[in-house]
Amino acid sequence: MNLNQLRFASALARHASFTRAAEECAVTQPTLSNAIAYLEEEFGEKIFLRTTRKVSLTPFGANLLPEIERVLSAQQNLLQRAAALRHPQTRSIRIGTSPLLSTRFLDLLIEPLRESTANLDLIFYEMNMADLYAMLEREELDFVFGVTEPRKEQRNRIFLYREPLMYVPKGREQTWSGATSAIRFDEIAGDVFVMVPDACGLTRTVRNVFRSHRRALHEYPGEALSYQVLEQWAALGIGAAMLPLSKIASVDRARHIIDKQGHHIQVEFEVLWNGTGAKSEPARQFISYLREGAAAAADQMTTEFDAAIASA
Repeated sequence: MNLNQLRFASALARHASFTRAAEECAVTQPTLSNAIAYLEEEFGEKIFLRTTRKVSLTPFGANLLPEIERVLSAQQNLLQRAAALRHPQTRSIRIGTSPLLSTRFLDLLIEPLRESTANLDLIFYEMNMADLYAMLEREELDFVFGVTEPRKEQRNRIFLYREPLMYVPKGREQTWSGATSAIRFDEIAGDVFVMVPDACGLTRTVRNVFRSHRRALHEYPGEALSYQVLEQWAALGIGAAMLPLSKIASVDRARHIIDKQGHHIQVEFEVLWNGTGAKSEPARQFISYLREGAAAAADQMTTEFDAAIASA
């Protein structure tokens, strides 16, 4: 196993196309295909399902993908740290992100900053929220991007964005058009829901939705390893699922959820830092940028979410 094989697997999972994945990785399609085959042989199990029409992750591959991404992230962090040591004048900001955070939002937020600010090195860590909070307390991180939670002492925060929480029904057969894409919470509150460990913020969000509506949440007794598996389990008929719109692979199978007043039920994200933090000049500049940049990125995300729901 080598890092190129993992990089190829990550690209193929994102693009669901050998051609587009090979283009991104700047290799030929046979090179990428052979590398994936060798990786699957080493794992002893198929990572991808290949048909004449599409490429998709197997359940085995979906479970491995978060680990593959963590290895690639660790490699990138190592290279960034080495570069910082070679060029000490480079200013760095350490940011922890929940796996639930939309990568599209992160791109909209960070890309303008990178284009306008020289010698600013953004070092990202994607981990479970408990680990990120612990690193923040130890001052091993400057900021944490994650699901909004009740206020904690000695922490400052800025709202980032919100996105619709989507309902994925149990079973494969049902799809809806955009015109009927909304479903009332009371219609689905009696379903059994498949859940993930309370780590990335999704489980806590779903439980809070039921608690705020004073309804009991019926949880499937088993537990998926990651949120990527929830949609697959729903398709298998194991139970229904709730996921943020940006994490839905098949939007035509999902419906956005509304409350009794007809308002969308949403999940909110925020950035927080210690009350004693933001000591460095780069961190203070980053906070100043967030106060305006986050709002612009959130507006763009809202537009894209509305378009995705309308076209589903």
